[in-house]
Amino acid sequence: MPELDDVHASMVDALCEKAQEAFVLGIELFNRPTLRYRLESCAYLLCNAWELLLKAYLMKRDGPDSIYYSDKRDRTLSLEDCVRRVFTNEHDPLRKGLEQIIKLRNTSTHFIVDEYEVLYGPLLQACVENFDEKARELMGMEVSDLIPQNYLALSVRRSPIDLEECRARYTPEVLDRLITARSHVLAGITDDSDNTRYAHVYVTELRSVKRGGDLTFSVSRDAAAEVAMVTRVVNPADKYPYRTKGVVERVNSALSRRGIALMMNGEPKGKFTRNDFQNFIRLYSMKEDERYSMNTSMEGEQAWYSYSQQAIDDIVEILAGDPEHALDAVKEKAQGKRGKEQALDD
Repeated sequence: MPELDDVHASMVDALCEKAQEAFVLGIELFNRPTLRYRLESCAYLLCNAWELLLKAYLMKRDGPDSIYYSDKRDRTLSLEDCVRRVFTNEHDPLRKGLEQIIKLRNTSTHFIVDEYEVLYGPLLQACVENFDEKARELMGMEVSDLIPQNYLALSVRRSPIDLEECRARYTPEVLDRLITARSHVLAGITDDSDNTRYAHVYVTELRSVKRGGDLTFSVSRDAAAEVAMVTRVVNPADKYPYRTKGVVERVNSALSRRGIALMMNGEPKGKFTRNDFQNFIRLYSMKEDERYSMNTSMEGEQAWYSYSQQAIDDIVEILAGDPEHALDAVKEKAQGKRGKEQALDD
């Protein structure tokens, strides 16, 4: 990386500070319940935050001249060009999601309807989490210095889009644009990638269970208020959004945010790996536990599992409890369990 003089180093710091401010303001506006312009405002500010962050990174990586067009020295790069230069893989879910948010920003200056929040809300949530991760990775910025980690959740509408209702509300031209936008958003979701980097949905569950030790929320039968039991079909893509790669990345990201350094065999481990995750799967029977996973393969196909946020959270808590010895203990117990299972099979 080139050495920056004091003036340009100061510019990089200023870009980072402005990026953080735009990012936080975008989240605050989106979560303001009285604001009807919140989707558009959040899209503007998140795009601004990303552009400032990526320009700061390009200056640090490639020098001050890298943020200007070679044939127009008075113009800095657009966000689209910054994205292409930093995230060179056009199939990267992060890049694809960010490109959709850029389209939303451009579209919202001319046209937008209420249903766009349902379409783009999950993409905005992924955009927020990706910014938090990349600000740390690219520039060593901690967004949590300005806003607590739990405030990164956007208050997104969850209701599905009813196209029949939309036909009654909108003109054919408006409906066509809505359907086209929906198709573009859904086209970014694939079965072979970590879609949570493209679009992310938080799921809150209330369960009725028999074992009191499993209860997170309890209701007394003597309570004064009545309780209604509601059964709702849960979309597996919402409850189990992660493939193995996504789990490993999220665990490492959570450990990094908390400043937790793993050890194994008495030496620094570096990263949580796929093999480490397989040990957790075997020891805690995660593939047989609906809290953690679901087989999403079709009939006749090889089993293909997706995993829940709870799987990530529980792994992180176990590792955080004893970062020096947890991986060794899990591996040893998993191997012991495997040996017993093989002995029973024999």
